Amino acid sequence: MKVIFVKLQSDGVTTLIAENALYVLDFSGSKKGALNLVFEQEGVSAEIVGLYAVREKEHFDFETIATHKAPNTSCVTYVRGVLFDSGSSNYIGKILIDKRAQQTSSFLENNVLVVGNATHNNSQPILQIEADDVKASHGATTGRIDPSQVYYLQSRGLNAKESEELIVQGFFESLLAKISDEKIKSAVAANLGIKHA
Repeated sequence: MKVIFVKLQSDGVTTLIAENALYVLDFSGSKKGALNLVFEQEGVSAEIVGLYAVREKEHFDFETIATHKAPNTSCVTYVRGVLFDSGSSNYIGKILIDKRAQQTSSFLENNVLVVGNATHNNSQPILQIEADDVKASHGATTGRIDPSQVYYLQSRGLNAKESEELIVQGFFESLLAKISDEKIKSAVAANLGIKHA
């Protein structure tokens, strides 16, 4: 699948016409932005992957919009983030399905791992559906590292910090694996501050 690296503009919405591709969001240098992926051609299938890490006292504010205007289109949006001490994030995920976009399928998933203290996460899914023959859904989770995982890794010789880093890397790895372009994958991993397999 074609991979497109999308640099989000901090001052507005980046709008792209969807094609059969994996869209990887580039959050480097920006803590605010939006992507509107517009499905104008029948049969187009795309995925959006957004991975981010919010460090101490940073705030991250962004939005994804899947705008379906043509029938038989599909979009899967995966957003995954890690919040460190005093970090906060606000994510709005929209699925907009026009009345002409029958037999469309669109899914939105947002998962956040809380590593630090005094963090704040806001995840807001918005589904606006005007067609009557569609599949559209969303899911969101926010959770902390399981202490038993840290304990297990420490029993294998890692210290607490190394254990935490490995768990964070694993949290991102399944979505990094979707990125077939090694240069883009390396850039995303560097932005996250992790190594990738």
